[in-house]
Amino acid sequence: MHQEFSTGTEIDAERLAGLRVLAGLLPLHRQKKILNDQAGTHTSRLRGRGIDFSEVREYQPGDDIRSMDWRVTARTGDAHIKVFREERERPVLICCDLRASMNFATRRALKRVVAADIAALFAWSAMSHGDRVGGLVFNDTHEFDLRPHTGRKTLMAYLHQLASTPVSQPAEAAPRMLDICRHIARIARPGTAVYIISDWSGFDDECERVLYPLSRHCDLLAVHVSDPFERDLPAGHFDVTDGNQRRALHVSDKSRQEHQQHWRQAVADLQTRLMRLRAPLTFITTENDPLDQLRQGFGLGGGGRR
Repeated sequence: MHQEFSTGTEIDAERLAGLRVLAGLLPLHRQKKILNDQAGTHTSRLRGRGIDFSEVREYQPGDDIRSMDWRVTARTGDAHIKVFREERERPVLICCDLRASMNFATRRALKRVVAADIAALFAWSAMSHGDRVGGLVFNDTHEFDLRPHTGRKTLMAYLHQLASTPVSQPAEAAPRMLDICRHIARIARPGTAVYIISDWSGFDDECERVLYPLSRHCDLLAVHVSDPFERDLPAGHFDVTDGNQRRALHVSDKSRQEHQQHWRQAVADLQTRLMRLRAPLTFITTENDPLDQLRQGFGLGGGGRR
């Protein structure tokens, strides 16, 4: 386990800032083609970085007729096309779920702590590549967004927000997730790389519908954070606590089997929805090192650091 990553129950802004030293081990620009292949997409060279208008010039044999500037052509009587250049700084929007459902773990660190570490690592990696970094942080009642900008000021403000967003009281998962999907669709400009780090609780058909137009002109990438207990739910007697109250939990063999079946179905449904959105999905568990899991999930290979 890399010592720079957080453990326990608290999101520490200073530790998030320290993840900068690992940015070079997660080159987000290199995994783009790999992830597109995983999602079954065939994107253009420019998708995900955006294009800016540069100039209008006379048509030359071999030019794409779809770039024809019909107004200039009509005015001058000679065929002209619009020329575009690739945007040098890709906008990156990192969306981090800090709802009450993320305030859980049985291993190493809470899901919300792991999610914040991943969000910070993405931000540092994007900035190191010269991209414009922005983010969205949300809990059950509020959301905070920073539009993508270059430089450290916005990034550090984002890390501070990750650390200062309070744990909220649980709300209905589906309506809240739908609100967040609508917010993402509203603020993400064409050409943006959108990373969503969440346990995806409440993500349903309506959420998919809202994100579908976004997925046509942005690169959408999904990170699913979970704890082994959620997946396996071992049978037996357990004490659980929210930090204030303690309860006894009894899980029978039948309950365990039913839960595991429900979990597998929920994951399969999520994968199907994200596949329709052409959004590659990477699974992260609280028990293992986030960097190694991200590198493997992004097709970059494990063992990011010796």
